[in-house]
This record gives sequence, C-alpha cells and structure tokens, in this order.
Amino acid sequence: MGYCFTNTEDGDLHVKTHREALQKRLGLDALVFMEQVHGDRIEIITRSSSAPRCDAMLSTLPNVGLVVMAADCIPIVLWDSTHNLIGVVHAGRTGTALHVGQKSVLQMMEHFGVNVENIHIAMGPSIGVCCYEVGKEVTQGLEQCLHVKNERYFLDLKKANEDDFLALGIPQANINISSVCTCCGSGYFSYRREKITGRFGGVIWQ
Repeated sequence: MGYCFTNTEDGDLHVKTHREALQKRLGLDALVFMEQVHGDRIEIITRSSSAPRCDAMLSTLPNVGLVVMAADCIPIVLWDSTHNLIGVVHAGRTGTALHVGQKSVLQMMEHFGVNVENIHIAMGPSIGVCCYEVGKEVTQGLEQCLHVKNERYFLDLKKANEDDFLALGIPQANINISSVCTCCGSGYFSYRREKITGRFGGVIWQ
C-alpha cells in the first residue's frame, strides 16, 4: 500500500498536478480514482481512463494503480496471489454496514474464480473505536462492532470488516490491519478531528 495526498480545498489543477506527480513517482501508466459515494457499488476496471462512481474497484490491468481516498474511513486494498487481480475498497460507516468489503471479495471469487486462501487484505489507517463516537440512531446493522461506554456509543469498523472477511474463510494470517487511529494519531487527515481537511490515499498496482 502506498499513500498519496490531496486537499479537498485545492483547485482542480492543483489536485491534477499532485496526482500526476504521484503517478510519475510510482512509474505507472495510469492511476484510477473513484468518485466515492459511501455505498456498496463495485466496478471492474477495464480501461485506465475510467473514474467510476463507486466505493470499490477490481482490476487485472498491468501497471495501472487503483486508488482509494480516506480521512477516517478505512482504505482497504485487496490482492490475489495467483490471478494478477487487485482491488481497493472505501469502507466508512455506511459502506461497512452494507458489507462493501465482503461483497468485493465475493466478486473476486465469483467473477474471477479466485480461492479465499489466495486473497490478501490490508486495511490502512482509519478512525478507531477509541474515537468513533456516534449516535445510537446510526448503529443499526453495526451492532456486532458496537461498544457502549457510560451510555456513549462507539463503533469499531476495523473489527466489523475483519469479521466479514473471516466469515468468507479468508485466513487470519492474510489480513493485515493498521493499528493507527487517524483521529487521535498524527500524520493523517481526519474529518472527525478537522472537518475541513484533505484526504490520504491507499494505492495498489501490479
């Protein structure tokens, strides 16, 4: 997983310049970014010029990087060790409740015929249960990762996604989870902490 930075207050030209610089630095033919919408739509990328409206992408294109942007949501990268297949997932509260990560793995298995034991997953820095306090009204569908402390409600989205992957039979050893909390840690953008902020990105390519 690599990281790229862009500020949401930047103009289009500035963002374009940063993205082109990252592509050049990585030596890739192209980078594909999503228009992330906090849903569970998964796109299979067949051309490097696409910029789909979705929250997960899968690809077998060589030398083309897939990018997931985040600032508290979980940036997830996926790869299969035998099929030259890679993927990225944007898993925030809504996407996690919709099981977007699990659905992406199922798509890898059903569309590309991969086996669970060959799927590897890395979850990047994201807001932790230590800081992700929410109202009770938004916890529906996330009861399995809900922590209640002194009548305050906290969500552990990393655990929810890990449980989804394990339920499919992916070996625990194939799942790597960053322990960094973007909200109380340092060096990462956090929407919860800053409100107006930039985004960091997880990048995967082959």
